Amino acid sequence: MKVKKFTGKLIAVDMYNCSDVIISDPNAAKEQLQHACNVFALQPSDIIIRKEEEQSEYSLFVICKQGHVTLHVYPELGFATADVFSCLEGAEPENVTKYLRSYFDADKSKITLLDRGDFGTLSDMKPHRRSNVKFIRRTQNLGGKLKDIIMKPRPI
Repeated sequence: MKVKKFTGKLIAVDMYNCSDVIISDPNAAKEQLQHACNVFALQPSDIIIRKEEEQSEYSLFVICKQGHVTLHVYPELGFATADVFSCLEGAEPENVTKYLRSYFDADKSKITLLDRGDFGTLSDMKPHRRSNVKFIRRTQNLGGKLKDIIMKPRPI
């Protein structure tokens, strides 16, 4: 049986020491995020802002064609984090993250890239729980055997 090839990219970026003025405005962040998604072919269809009244933190969720973008912003910490996922051909999720880093004026950032959907071979997809369970059972049984050996009376 042949495994279907699926390729999607998930890029996670943590942005530190962001500009205080820029990071505090959720509506401006929404506009910039929508602009980035349009420019870099993610084809956004809906954007949701989630902000609690008494908190400065806010989140943005962008639903895109064959993907999504989530942005969580903590203005008091000067920290923002974004996850950009797309499996749409022609989309440029890495450029969306670069755009966000530039927009928030982050001093430092950490980027993690994951290629999603690498199924490998059929044997790679099979669960390996049995060997883990056997190992645990063997360990439990060994503990009982060692106890019997140690506690067994010996002739003098």
